[in-house]
Amino acid sequence: MNIIIRNETPADYRAVENLTRESFWNVYRPGCTEHYVLHCYRSAPDFVPELDFVMEKDGELIGHVMYSRSEITTSGGKA
Repeated sequence: MNIIIRNETPADYRAVENLTRESFWNVYRPGCTEHYVLHCYRSAPDFVPELDFVMEKDGELIGHVMYSRSEITTSGGKA
C-alpha cells in the first residue's frame, strides 16, 4: 500500500469534486451541494491554497482537505 499526501493541483479539481459529491450524496438531504461549495471556495479570497491537500492510495484519489481563513466574533463584537 502506497499512500501519498500532496497539494491539490488544477488537474485534480474534477476528480476531487466528483469524490466530494459521491461522499456526501444523499447523506444530509437528497442530493448534495458540497462539491459546488468546494468549487466556489477555490476562487474565494479566504481560500488558502498552501493548505489544500489530496490523498492518494496506490494512485487513486481517496481524500481531500482544504482550509479557508475565518474569523470568530464574540457577542460583544470582539474578533
